Amino acid sequence: MGPENSGGPFVAYIDGEGVVIGHPLPEITPDHSAGGVSATEAAESLAAMTMAMSGVSMTMEVAAEGIEEFFSAVELASAVWLARIFEPKMVHRYVHTKKKRTRKKYEKRILAWFREVFR
Repeated sequence: MGPENSGGPFVAYIDGEGVVIGHPLPEITPDHSAGGVSATEAAESLAAMTMAMSGVSMTMEVAAEGIEEFFSAVELASAVWLARIFEPKMVHRYVHTKKKRTRKKYEKRILAWFREVFR
């Protein structure tokens, strides 16, 4: 997620495909002699704003998923670090196992212990 180059539009990558965000919005120059902006110009600018906001909302969803993954990784790292002191057998089993299923089981146990004790 970020600008593809320094002068280009903002690009978010969803499933490996770049989604261009930040379409240039049209400038509205009201004709004050005619009484303001016409309905068609207002509809066009509203459509452009809708398209831009849909791009922003997609970017926010991608960013929220990344932030959620980051904080869950931080929580797990904190839990393992503190469990090394208070529950060393459980951490030893978690760290030294090779099977993914067993690691996941001990990961859940460590997180449950951490949430019970420190929340």
